[in-house]
Amino acid sequence: MGVYSLESAAEASRLEEQAYRDNYSIENEFRNFSFDPDERVMDAGCGTGVLSRYLVEHFGVKHVEALDYSDLRLKQARDLLKGKSKKAIHFMQQDLSQLDPRFYGKYDTVICRYVIEHMAEPLLALQGLQKALKKNGRLIVVELDGVFTNLYSENVLFNHYLEEFKRKIHFDLNIGKKVPNYLKRVGLSHIEWDVTLIKSQGKTLQEERENTVQRFRSLRDFFTEIFGQAEKSDEFMQLYLEEMGRPENTLVFNKYICTGKNCGPVSSA
Repeated sequence: MGVYSLESAAEASRLEEQAYRDNYSIENEFRNFSFDPDERVMDAGCGTGVLSRYLVEHFGVKHVEALDYSDLRLKQARDLLKGKSKKAIHFMQQDLSQLDPRFYGKYDTVICRYVIEHMAEPLLALQGLQKALKKNGRLIVVELDGVFTNLYSENVLFNHYLEEFKRKIHFDLNIGKKVPNYLKRVGLSHIEWDVTLIKSQGKTLQEERENTVQRFRSLRDFFTEIFGQAEKSDEFMQLYLEEMGRPENTLVFNKYICTGKNCGPVSSA
């Protein structure tokens, strides 16, 4: 996107809360992974630093370098540091689509969580992240497929707006299923992936609705830019919430957790 749409303080707060809701739970995403406390980890596209802090607090990782494009988001992330995270996490401004060679060949693990879905050239970013790995280092990518857009409804006006939204966004909200192939294309091997169907029903539907309300509030300018008029944007957001609440409508998406190993030559600066 031309404008980094996730910078607002309200959006930062939403992302912090989202990470501990069932549909986006960091704990569930990383329950099958282990980390050596002394390994060097990159959090690529760290946002508010919620993943970096989780790695330090729950796995005891001592060396995390957290990169993000947004200086404002990095300031918000630094303000949230406390305890041992202050020493273990180092934040740096960086455009992942143009990764500086000083990061090449440095990391045992690189993690990219809910980031490349927002990028115009995700493959270019993954190429850089592959170069950041040490010999036998691993890249972990967590991505969604169908998030937000996969709400089924027979409301004609709503569907018209939803199709317009999908046409006009410049990023890929259906990228999850493509990630294993992308990892192969950038030169990784031992590729593994797992997928979880996220169903918004009952408690998770209520959580997703609350999350969507917060998303609309913090990203109203973004949706207005997409639809060209605040009135159209507001009508779409109202319709979306109404259709979410209809018991006959379905809201589902997939979460992919993908890994690849760097068994080839190690890149250097």
